[in-house]
Amino acid sequence: MAIVSKHLRQSAGHHDAHCMVNVEGVCGDATDAKSAGCMLAHWRFSGNAGGAQKPDDLCAGFSCGPCHTVMDSNGTTHGIARGSEEWLFYAFRATLRTQRWWFDHNFLNIKGAK
Repeated sequence: MAIVSKHLRQSAGHHDAHCMVNVEGVCGDATDAKSAGCMLAHWRFSGNAGGAQKPDDLCAGFSCGPCHTVMDSNGTTHGIARGSEEWLFYAFRATLRTQRWWFDHNFLNIKGAK
């Protein structure tokens, strides 16, 4: 059963939300324009989602448009090949940063956490 949360998906629109992927030389949050916006990008790993299905919302991270395109292009149009060491680095880092942001902004609660 997939974990799907309307609140987590909408949290990308929060005024404090920003790109957590931060691909060097690509990230829209690194520009003055910040025209890319912020969205919740889902990372597809082997076995975590079926065809035409998004992975769990916990397997995701905040991303600007340009970073999402690079991560989702699978090596085409200046994309990073899915599953490569570089892709895994950005996906893992963005996921951890986003989950920490959710915790800090009360979108994610962990029993016993202080």
